[in-house]
Amino acid sequence: MVGDASFSRASEIAWEEYYRQLEGRSPRPLFVDALPFLPVQQTEEQTLVAVDLGCGDGTETLALLARGWTVLAVDAAPEAIARLRASVPSGDTARLTTFVAPFHELELPNADFVYAGLSLPFCEPDEFDDVWRRIATAVRPRGVFAGHFFGPHDSWAGKAGMSFQTRDDVEALFRDFDAHLLYEQDEDGAAVSGPKHWHVFHVIASKRASK
Repeated sequence: MVGDASFSRASEIAWEEYYRQLEGRSPRPLFVDALPFLPVQQTEEQTLVAVDLGCGDGTETLALLARGWTVLAVDAAPEAIARLRASVPSGDTARLTTFVAPFHELELPNADFVYAGLSLPFCEPDEFDDVWRRIATAVRPRGVFAGHFFGPHDSWAGKAGMSFQTRDDVEALFRDFDAHLLYEQDEDGAAVSGPKHWHVFHVIASKRASK
């Protein structure tokens, strides 16, 4: 048990350092590319709801709040949520809910947009299917999902505590969605930790309306 606690704390410290290094960044390209596909508020009474899974430093959550959305922001690192809440303009705080929790513990609200930027690969493999089921159920008809999945060629493939999907796996996840983007990146690059081979599926998809 002591070893598990030590590992958990070390992991938390690593994420806090990662968020510090990303401070001040622009929204990720996938998030920006998803914006034209998002539902538009039709009436003053309508509330558009977004979920930011693995909100990290909060860049995308802040961008959604600035556009008038109500946002649930989730991260397993307390430092991430603390940084986000400290950055939110006072006029937007009423539209933000935050949780410090792993994804498999969440009951997601019905949402018009679920964004999972570089976060779902960090689900435990035996938890991934349940997490995805909750996401797919939460997205409203004509709502949008945007996120990343890591493939088997990735440098981190096989790393404990992470999930990886083939292209066929990813396509199967979106059988109830219409894909606007399914881009497969398979190339050498860099991560905050150093050189890395990236095998990533970038996905933007809208959930089909029920017939």
